[in-house]
Order: sequence, then C-alpha cells, then structure tokens
Amino acid sequence: MQIIDFVPLPDPGGSTARTVARFSLSFPDMKLSGFRLRLRPNGTFIVAAPATDGMRVANFKPDLFRQINSAAEAAYRGLYASDRNCA
Repeated sequence: MQIIDFVPLPDPGGSTARTVARFSLSFPDMKLSGFRLRLRPNGTFIVAAPATDGMRVANFKPDLFRQINSAAEAAYRGLYASDRNCA
C-alpha cells in the first residue's frame, strides 16, 4: 500500500474535525481514490474513507485502517517538516 496523489487543503478553521488533505491509495492491483485526512479538535488525525451520497464505498479491517491512518498522518507531517525545522 502506498499513499499517492496527496493534496493538502487550506485550513478552514473551526472547532470541529476538518479535512486537511485528500489522497489516494495504491495497492499492487488497484487504486482507491477519495480519501480525506481529517484533523480533530484534540490534535489527532483520522482518515475518512471514500463516500458517495453519504455512504462509505470502502471498509477496511482495523489493522489495515490503522496502517492507512498512520501513513496518511506521516505524509501530512512530512510536508511541513522543513517548515517546522526553520522556525
């Protein structure tokens, strides 16, 4: 599994979980698009699976979901690592 097409989004502010990036997942035999990385008010990240008409189009076993969540968070933090080091 690999995170691809990772696109950070502007911070809309607010106190609820907000989408900070969109991305796709690449597996050896398929690509899944439409994932969202959300930042919760407590500072933790959670991945939202692709959905259409308010219904998820993909579900994952807990272990795979944790791997997806960790990889997406690492991709997001990696984008801004140099910015944090310059401060």
